[in-house]
Amino acid sequence: MSKLIPDLVFQSIYDITPQQLLARGVRGALIDLDGTMASHCDPLPPEPLTPFIRSLQNAGLRVLIFSNNRRTRVSRFCAALGVDFICRAGKPFPRGFRQAAAQLGLQADALAVIGDQIFTDVLGGNLAGALTCYVETLDRRFFWVNLRYQFERRFIARGRKKMEDGTQHE
Repeated sequence: MSKLIPDLVFQSIYDITPQQLLARGVRGALIDLDGTMASHCDPLPPEPLTPFIRSLQNAGLRVLIFSNNRRTRVSRFCAALGVDFICRAGKPFPRGFRQAAAQLGLQADALAVIGDQIFTDVLGGNLAGALTCYVETLDRRFFWVNLRYQFERRFIARGRKKMEDGTQHE
């Protein structure tokens, strides 16, 4: 069950700073798209996303969008953002995480996985040995997403406590 507990919990992706990641030895970020960076209904990146991504890159972090969604959705979004991506990543299974680490030229323990789902982003990131950052989903208003959240909320609460206590990777 500890693999379902995130290392860090944030209200929004914009609450994550490059300094927080660098201080934990992170050199690359695998960022989920739908529900994390934008609603699954938004075809293009929201205005504040580009400066956020650039702040990570300017701090020396390698950024890769890491999504289970289709190529048509992910490629259009990432082209507008100007970043590389892996679509149909197969989260939480290890293959996609290994591919992402290789694409960035980093070991998994130098990666942060940033996403809005416990059972894909956090579980997969923890299994890979990466730092896991959970962010509140942007799609909570949708019935199925809210239902999923009901199953995830205990793990999120434990992640918040873990973050407050200053522990990492149980």
